[in-house]
Amino acid sequence: MSEQEEAGREQLNIDNMFLCGSTFTRVSLKDATFTDSHLMQARFSDVNAEGLGFDNANLSGASFTNVNLSGVKIDNANLQGLAISNANITDVTLDGIPLSDMVAAYDTLNGNG
Repeated sequence: MSEQEEAGREQLNIDNMFLCGSTFTRVSLKDATFTDSHLMQARFSDVNAEGLGFDNANLSGASFTNVNLSGVKIDNANLQGLAISNANITDVTLDGIPLSDMVAAYDTLNGNG
């Protein structure tokens, strides 16, 4: 078997460690927990993050490109300055109001509809 097929299955407990600039490739972090961690400027590419959860997280300045956010719930969040473009907004709601209805109403008010 190749080295890739022979992936190790270690469970690590890392505390008070600086891994700045590290690269993780073909790594499974399923069920991992990050607490009091710094991920500033970290980049995630070709990642399956289904079921990922954030609590008390600072995501200011984050960018999401070519992502699947279907079924995502955002609660008690500061969305000041949030910009969404080129997005499928089917079934998206804001405080229970369909976002597509809001966009349609805006377009009608501004003569775009």
